Amino acid sequence: MLGTASVGLMREEPPTPGTHADERERVVGHEDGPLLVRGAAGTGKTELLARRLARLVADGVAPEQVLVIGSTRATARRLRERSEALLQGPYEELWIGSWETLGERLLRDHSEAAGLDPFFDVLGPAERLAMLLDRLDQLPLRRHEIRGNPAGLLARLLSRIDALKADRVGPTSLAERVRGQQRESGDEADREAVQRELEFAEFYTAHDRILAESGSLDRGDVFLALDCLFVERPDVRRQIGERFHQLMVDELEETTSGQRALLEALATDNPNQVCALEGSGLAASWFRELHPAAEEVALEHRFRTPALRFWSCGSERAQAQAVAREAEHLVVAGADPEAICVLVADPVHDGGAVTAAMEERGIPFHLSGPAALFQRPEVRDAIAWLRVLADPDDSAAAARALTRPPVELRSGDLARLTTIARRRKTDMVAGCEAALDSPQFQPEARERIQTFLKLYGAAAAVMEERRADVFVRRLIEAVGLRRQRLFAAQPEVAERLLGLARLAELATAWARREPHGSTRGFVAYVSAVAEAGVEPAGGEEPRSPGSVQGMAIDAVKGIGFDHVFVLGMEADHDWERIGWPARSGLVFSRLRRDEEGETRPSSFYERALALAGGAEEEHEEELFGPAEGLHATYRTLREKVLEASWRAGRELSEPRLDTAIDVNRAIARYLELLKLAALAQRPGDEPTVEAIEAVNGLLRQVATPEQQAELDASSLDAYLLDSESERGRRLELIAAREEPSLEAFLPRRGDGMLSLSASDLSLYLTCPLKYKFARVFGIPQEPTINQRFGILVHNVLERFHKDPPEDDEDGLRRLTRLFETGWHRTGFGSTDDELQYRDRAREALRLYWERERIAESEPVWLEKKFDFKVGEHHVRGRVDRVDRLPDGDFELIDYKTGERKTAAELENDLQLALYRLAAREAWDVEAAFGSYYYVLDADKVAAPTKADDAERVERTVLGVGEGIISQDFEPRPSPAVCSWCDYKLICPAAET
Repeated sequence: MLGTASVGLMREEPPTPGTHADERERVVGHEDGPLLVRGAAGTGKTELLARRLARLVADGVAPEQVLVIGSTRATARRLRERSEALLQGPYEELWIGSWETLGERLLRDHSEAAGLDPFFDVLGPAERLAMLLDRLDQLPLRRHEIRGNPAGLLARLLSRIDALKADRVGPTSLAERVRGQQRESGDEADREAVQRELEFAEFYTAHDRILAESGSLDRGDVFLALDCLFVERPDVRRQIGERFHQLMVDELEETTSGQRALLEALATDNPNQVCALEGSGLAASWFRELHPAAEEVALEHRFRTPALRFWSCGSERAQAQAVAREAEHLVVAGADPEAICVLVADPVHDGGAVTAAMEERGIPFHLSGPAALFQRPEVRDAIAWLRVLADPDDSAAAARALTRPPVELRSGDLARLTTIARRRKTDMVAGCEAALDSPQFQPEARERIQTFLKLYGAAAAVMEERRADVFVRRLIEAVGLRRQRLFAAQPEVAERLLGLARLAELATAWARREPHGSTRGFVAYVSAVAEAGVEPAGGEEPRSPGSVQGMAIDAVKGIGFDHVFVLGMEADHDWERIGWPARSGLVFSRLRRDEEGETRPSSFYERALALAGGAEEEHEEELFGPAEGLHATYRTLREKVLEASWRAGRELSEPRLDTAIDVNRAIARYLELLKLAALAQRPGDEPTVEAIEAVNGLLRQVATPEQQAELDASSLDAYLLDSESERGRRLELIAAREEPSLEAFLPRRGDGMLSLSASDLSLYLTCPLKYKFARVFGIPQEPTINQRFGILVHNVLERFHKDPPEDDEDGLRRLTRLFETGWHRTGFGSTDDELQYRDRAREALRLYWERERIAESEPVWLEKKFDFKVGEHHVRGRVDRVDRLPDGDFELIDYKTGERKTAAELENDLQLALYRLAAREAWDVEAAFGSYYYVLDADKVAAPTKADDAERVERTVLGVGEGIISQDFEPRPSPAVCSWCDYKLICPAAET
C-alpha cells in the first residue's frame, strides 16, 4: 500500500524476557504443525515470528524454505529488517514480503501452468482508471450517475470491484445473485436498484475483458488465478508446499477471503502454518476450523506502554498548531523526527492544516497517501505547465503557470490579462500574446509575460516529438522547478525535490506501459489520477529521512513509532484499526467545533477517556502564529530570503527592466532577517517597541534609499507590534505586501459602488479566495455538464411559461419539444453521462407538467430582475419565477437541477431571503413565500420565513462587501467544497 511503504519504519527493540517468557518461547521454539498466536497490538507478535525464523535457520532449515507473509509492505519490511538483524551467516534469499508482492512472484514462477503470459502486468487502480477512461464510450454506465466526473465514478467502481474480488465474487456470480434479488424486488425504486446492479455486473465483465485483452491482471486477479491454479494443478500446489517447509503469516485478521483460500489449499500438503493475529474474530475461527488440532498461544503482556493524553481543540488549526508545537518540543529534546507520526482519517482533506503548522515551525514533515503527491506545490506547478501545454484553454493551469516561479506575474496584471482573454474570446496563451501590445501593462509585466511565452513556445515545439518521461524531465529543468529550491535552507526542501523526482518516475512508468503514447496522453492520465485521488503507479514512494511522518489511520498498522498523534477523533471511524502504534506517547485529539458548529467526541474516544480516567487538555488557536513568535518568524522568513536571492541572482544573469527592484527587495528581506535575529537575541527585558526602533536606526545607516523604501513598505514591524492583529498577518509577513492593490478589478458599477448578487454572496461566504479567482480575476472556466444542463432546463421552463399551452394535451408535447430542440442546439451528445441527464429530464418534465396542470397558482413574472442598495453596495439579480397565489399573496420560485435539500437544511437559507427583500425594495411587492423547485426530483421545497430575514441579509451583504473592499481573500478549505472546486490547481490551500 502506498504510504506504508514509504514511511520511516522504526526497528523494534527485542522484548525483555519476563514472567511471560514461557509463552513467547513456545512460539519461537515451535517446530512443526499449525500454531495460532493471539495478542493485542504491542505484544510483540511480529518480533516472535522473526525470532522463530532465526531459530529455524539455526536448527538447519534453509532461510529460502520459509515463506513469511505480512499484511502490508510496512509489516513485511519490518519482518525483513528484524530477520536480517537476527540471522547469522550467509543465505540465498529471504522469502519475506507482502501478500501482493509474494502472490505476484509465485504466479510469475508458475505462469505457464496458470495459462498466463509470463510477462503479464499487474495493474493498480491508476493504470486501470486510465485504461477505462480511454474506453469510456464502450462501458455500460447508463444507470450510474456520472455527473460530469467520470474519473471519480470509475474510481469508486474500481474500488468496489477490488472488494468483490477480495471476497472471491466474480461478475457472473454477482449477476446471478442480483437476478435472484430481482424476483423479490417490490416497488419501482427496488427494480431500478436491481437494474443498476445488473449494469454494474456488465461493467465488471467489461473491466475484466479489457484487462485480459491487454494481457494484464489486477491485484485481486493474482489471488484468484493462484486459487484456480491450485485447484486445477494439484502438482503445482504440492510443489509449492514442498518448496516452503514452513509458512508464517502476520496479521491474519487483515487477510481477504481469497488470501485465506490460498492458505487453505497449501495446508492440504503442508500443515506447518504459524499465524499471528489480533482478537478472536472471523480469521481466528477460520484458522481453528482449518486446523482443529492446532496449538494456540495467547500473549498478554504488552511491551508498548505509552503515556496516553487526550486533547480537546477549538478548531482544526488549533489542533494542527498543538501537534506542531509538541513535535517541535520533542525534536528539540532529542527525539528522532522519523519516530513521530501524525495520523488523520484522510491525508488529502485533513493533512493540509498539519502541513502548514509544521512548516511554520520549520519541522520537516512527510505526508503520505494515495493522492498526497498531487497536493505538493512543486508537483502542482509542473502539472500546471503540462496541462496548459496540452490544452491552452485550461485557464486555471495557465493562471498557476503565470503566477508561480519563474514567471511570477503580479495579481493586478493577471486580472488585466484575463480581462483581455475574455473580451477577445481567446485562451490565456493567446491573451498573453495580445497583452504584449497593450498599454495596460508596465514594461516589467510585459517582460514576465514574454518569459512565460518563451518557455511555453520552447516546450510546445518539442512536446509531440519526445517521449513523455523525457519531456517531463526536460520541462522540470527548463522551467526551473527544481533549481528554484536548491538554495533553500529548510529541511523539507529535500521533500520537495523528491516530489518532482516522483513525478518524473511516474512519467517513466507510464511511458514503459504505453510505449506509443504521447505526452498529451500522459497529461490526461496524471490529471485523471490526481482528480480521482487513486494510488499512482510507478513503484514505491521515496522515503523521506529526517521527517515527521503523516499518514492515514488505515496505513499505520504494523508500524511502530515513539510518539503518535491521532487527530480528528470527533468523527465516526474504525479507530480500533490503529492498534497500539506508539511506544512512549500517544495523543488522542478531537475538535470541539468544526465548520458546522459544536461536535461530540466519537464513541471510541469517549470510551478511551473513561477507561483512562484522565482529563482533556484544551487547545485554542494561536491567532498570531506560534507562541515562540520571533524564532518561528525567523524560520519562516529564512527560506523566503534565500528564494528571493535565487530569483535576484537569476535576473542578474539575464537583466530585465525590474532587475534592480528585485535585487533591492531581496537585500531588504535579508536585512529583515538580521532584524529578527537581533530581536530574538536581545538581552534583558527591553520592550519590543524600543528594540525595533533601535535596530531600525542601525539598519538605516547601511541601507540604500531604495532598500529603505522596501523596509518602510514591509509589514514586519506591524506584525511584531500588533498583538491583536488578525491571522492574515502571517501571510502578510511572507508576502511583505509586494502585490499591488486589486482595487481597479473589484466588481463595481459605474457609480463606483460594489455590485453583488446572491451567487456572489454565496461564493464569497463559501470561500473568499474562490470569489477572487472567479469574480476579481475572472479566470475563465469551461462550463461543466451540470451547469450546461441547468441553463438548458431554465431556458426551457422560461419559454414554456412565456407562451403557455392552450390545452392540457398540448402542455407535455410543448415541454418535450422545447427540451429536445434545446438539447441539440446547446451541443449535448450521446455519451452515457449526457443520456442520463436526458432520461431524467424527460421524466422530470412529465412530472413537472402533471403538477403545473393542476396548480392553483399563476406565474405572473419570469426572470424578473431587481437592483437595490444595501448600505453602499448594489445588490442585483433575477428571480426565475414569481407566482400569484389564490389568496393574492406572492411566491418566489427558484429552479434547481442539483441535489434536493429539505426544509430543515434550508433553515438559514440566504438566497430566497434576499429575493424577498429584493421584491419589497425593487418591486414594492411583499412576497409571503419563497421556494426552490427541484426539477429533477419534481418537488418544491419552501424555505422557512423568519422575522429577522431582512436584517440577516443586510448584515451579510455589508460583511461580504467589507471583506471584498478590504481585499480579504483568504481561503476557507473544506473537503465538501474543495473536492469540486474549479480552481484546485491554483489554490495554495490545496497544497501540502
